[in-house]
Amino acid sequence: MIRRVKEKKIIRKAAFYAKEFPKENLEVPAKFKDQILVGDSEDILKELPDNCIDLILTSPPYNFGRSYDSFEDVVSWQDYFEKLFKILNECIRVLKYGGRIVINVRPCFSDYIPTNHIISNYFMEQGLIWMEEIIWEKHHHLARRESWGSWKSPSCPHLHYTWEYLLVYAKGSVKHEGKKELIDITKEEFLDWNRAYWEIIPETKMNKYGHPAMFPIELVRRVLKLYSYIGDVVLDPFNGAGTTTFVAKLLKRHYIGIDISEKYCDIAKARLSSILDFD
Repeated sequence: MIRRVKEKKIIRKAAFYAKEFPKENLEVPAKFKDQILVGDSEDILKELPDNCIDLILTSPPYNFGRSYDSFEDVVSWQDYFEKLFKILNECIRVLKYGGRIVINVRPCFSDYIPTNHIISNYFMEQGLIWMEEIIWEKHHHLARRESWGSWKSPSCPHLHYTWEYLLVYAKGSVKHEGKKELIDITKEEFLDWNRAYWEIIPETKMNKYGHPAMFPIELVRRVLKLYSYIGDVVLDPFNGAGTTTFVAKLLKRHYIGIDISEKYCDIAKARLSSILDFD
């Protein structure tokens, strides 16, 4: 049996689509570490060296027509994905060998755009390794019914989704090296969270921060503790009101948050100011 399993691995070759990446990891320059940066992520990321970020967690604008402060969330899908992939190209470049990138997305059902599959295909074409896909069950949509789709007819039924996706990819290797003493996830947390179905209520204070699409703190906490060590560098290139960077600092990770909106960056900085610094 063991021999047969080994033979299958040789024949099938795990992650056959994966690309070879340079293995030498570098340090983030001090001027970027623990900073909230205003500007276009594509431009700012070009200033970072290769292989310097441990974990990227982000949720790009969905192109659904949300009311952001300094961003037009309704463009052609061609323009949307062209710009998104330029930013993700830089994200892949700055991600460490063995680093992870976690993207929160949902499809656009009204336009028949499977955003999750398009982004997944892009990552695989770039040679990243698919690790897993997490269902984020939000429940808050249970009372809503979208207007498109046929009613009680097979002509064009629309199925109702109450969840979004977290796509998890690794660069070069699925193993992220780190010191045992810098692990802060508990046994109970690991056993609970490694079931890839997370029931987490969405952020309830979006009006307070003036942002239409924020991560809940609990979602970020799980991703950071499951995929990174204390002291790792966490990047969010669509940082918005700064939940990723806020939780990163709470959990003693270093952070870089980038957003095109000066208003959102100011909000993110204000949230960070309530947390004591760490060495």
